[in-house]
Amino acid sequence: MAIYPGVLGVLLVVLSLVGEVQEIPPELRSGSRTPYVHRLTLYNHDGEAINPQDVPAQPYSPRATCSKCHDYGSISGGWHFNANHPAIDPGRACEPWILTDPQTGTQLPLSYRGRLDTYRPHEVGLSDWAFVKAFGRHLPGGGPGEPDRPKIEGSRESLRWDISGQLEIDCMVCHSADAQHDAAEAADQIKKENFRWSPTAALGLAVIRGEARKVPDDFDPYAPPNPDFPEQEPPAVVYSQSRFDADDRVFFDITRRPEVERCYFCHTTRQVGPGSPARWEVAQDVHMAAGMICTDCHRNDIGHQITRGYEGEVEDHGEPAVPAVAVLSCEGCHLGFDDGDEPSPVLGGRLGAPRPQHPGIPPLHFEKLTCTACHCGPWPEEYPRRIQTSMAHGLGLPSKERRDDDPPLIVEPIFARQDDGKIAPHRMIWPALWGWMSPDGYVVTRDLFPSWLFPSRLIKPLSLDELQRLPGGSADPANGGEHAANLTSSIEIGVALSKLTESAPRELIPAYVRNGFVYTLTPDGDVKMSEHTEASPYLWPLAHDVRPAAQSLGVRGCTDCHALDAPFYFGRVCGESDGFGETPPVKFMYEMQGVDAALARAWATSIKVSPVYKWAGWFCALLVGAILVLFGFYGLGGLLRRFR
Repeated sequence: MAIYPGVLGVLLVVLSLVGEVQEIPPELRSGSRTPYVHRLTLYNHDGEAINPQDVPAQPYSPRATCSKCHDYGSISGGWHFNANHPAIDPGRACEPWILTDPQTGTQLPLSYRGRLDTYRPHEVGLSDWAFVKAFGRHLPGGGPGEPDRPKIEGSRESLRWDISGQLEIDCMVCHSADAQHDAAEAADQIKKENFRWSPTAALGLAVIRGEARKVPDDFDPYAPPNPDFPEQEPPAVVYSQSRFDADDRVFFDITRRPEVERCYFCHTTRQVGPGSPARWEVAQDVHMAAGMICTDCHRNDIGHQITRGYEGEVEDHGEPAVPAVAVLSCEGCHLGFDDGDEPSPVLGGRLGAPRPQHPGIPPLHFEKLTCTACHCGPWPEEYPRRIQTSMAHGLGLPSKERRDDDPPLIVEPIFARQDDGKIAPHRMIWPALWGWMSPDGYVVTRDLFPSWLFPSRLIKPLSLDELQRLPGGSADPANGGEHAANLTSSIEIGVALSKLTESAPRELIPAYVRNGFVYTLTPDGDVKMSEHTEASPYLWPLAHDVRPAAQSLGVRGCTDCHALDAPFYFGRVCGESDGFGETPPVKFMYEMQGVDAALARAWATSIKVSPVYKWAGWFCALLVGAILVLFGFYGLGGLLRRFR
C-alpha cells in the first residue's frame, strides 16, 4: 500500500508529538491526606532560581514556582480566574463588578462573562489594564490580569504592562495558613501598578521599594538612575533573610482547607444604614456556628471549578455528571439524592446535618421555592436592607472615608424568580449610565436591531472619557477641572442631555438610565422619564448567612408569607436614596416574582380567614357525625323492635 508523502509527514508529526507527551514527567504527588511540607526554592518570572542576596533581587513568580508540581493551566480555568475566557459558559448569575462614578451618577454592573443584564468591560472603554487597576484589590490574579503576549502588544497600555508585569494567580491568597499573608498589602501593590511584585509583598517575603506607576513609558532598565527624578525607579525587592533557610528555600504554610477569613476578604457583606446591627450583634451562619468552613461545601479539584451548591448545578456542570456535586447542596446534604437505579449511599444527614421534616407544608412549596427562600439572608422586612460588599465597596481595605451611604446601592433580600422558575432571595442593584438611544428604541427589541448600529445592546454606554466630559464631571472646563457636585436632579440631567445632543450620532438621542427609568429630552427640551427593559435591575441570588430552622420563614405559620403586610409578597423593593441623591421607584416583591397583585392579596386574605373555615369545617364534621350517630340509634332501635 502506497503512502503519500503528505500523509507520511502528518504521521511523523503526530508520532513525534506523542513521543514528546510521553517524555513529560508526571507531576509530584504525595497521595496522602497529610499536607505536604512545602519547603520550596523560589523562581522568578524567567524560571530562574532566586537568590535573596542578589542585587537587584527579583520577585518570586507563583506560576514558575507552583507549576513545578501543580498544573497551572488547569488552575487558570477555575471560576475565580476564567471570567474572560471566551469559551466559558456565563453560568449562573453572580455578583458583578460595579463601576461607580459619583461625579457622573454612574453605577454599572460589569462582567466578562457576557450575561445579558451586565456590560462587558470593553463595552464601556475599560481595557484589561484599566479593569485590573480598578478592581485588582479583590482579584486573586489571572484572567484579565494575565493577558497573553499578542493581547498585550495590541493594547494601548502595552508599555505599562511591560513595566508592571502580569498579575499572576496568587495561590496563597486562598491556600495560606499563615496569618502573615496580607491581602490588603497585595491590593496596595496593585494600586501602585506593582502587579508582578504583589504576591511577594503579600506573603511577607520582602518589602517592595518603589512604584511602577511613577516610571515613565519610555523607561530604560539599563540606563543609569536619573538624579533629577529619583522617584522614577522601578520597584526593588528587599527580601527578609530570616524567611530563607541555609539552602535559600522558603517554607510555605499551606492548607487545603482555608479558614473562612480567607474567603471573607472578597466575600464579606455587611448591613449599613439606620437600624443596622453592630458587627458583634450579627448572628453567625448556622453552619459556621456548628464548626464548618466554606470548603466543606464549596469544593474543587485541580481545575478549581468550585461547587456553588445551588439546585440544578449537576445539570449545569456538564458531562460526565459528578455525584459529589449533587451531594454538596442543601438538598443533597440534608435530604440525600437518588443516583439512577440504585439509591445513593448519602441519604441525608451528611456531616451530622439534620434531616428536615417540614410538617404541614404543602409539597407545592418545594416546587416553587428554593431552600434559600426560607432559610437564608436577613429576615425580610417592609423595606430591604442596604448592604456593602467587598467587591463593590472595597471592604477589607483600611479606610477613614468609608460611609454607610457610599454608592453603589445594593439591597437584600429581594424575593425574585430565578431562571429556573423558582423564587429565591437575591441582592439587587439598579444600573445607572449615560448612552445613546434610537428615536423608536422603546418599541424595537435588541434582537431586531441592526448589529452595525448597536453591536452589543440597545443603549450603548459612553466611554469613560465621554463620561468625564459631562457637565458636573471632574474634567468639565466650566468648573476649572475641579470636582463638582454630583448629578442629582432632573435639571442637571437635562443640562447634560442638552450638551450631549450637540454631538449625538446620526438618528440617535442621548439618554440616561437610572432607577429603572430612561431619561431623554422631548422636542421642547423637557426631561422625559420612561420605563425600559435596559433599566431593569440586576439581581444575583444569595445563600448566606443561613438561619437555623427555628428562624426560617413559615415557623410562625402561613402568615409569615401569606399576609397583606408580609414582606415576601408585599415588601417594597427599594426605600432609600441610591447614593446619588434620588430614591429608586417603589416596586413590590410580587412584581419581581411575576405574581398578579390580586392573586397575592386573595391568597393573603384566604389565609387570614382560614381559621373561620377550619372552625366551620369542624362544626360541619361534628354536625354530620351527630346526625350519623342519631340515625345509627334509630336503626339500632328498629332492629331491636324487629327481633322482639
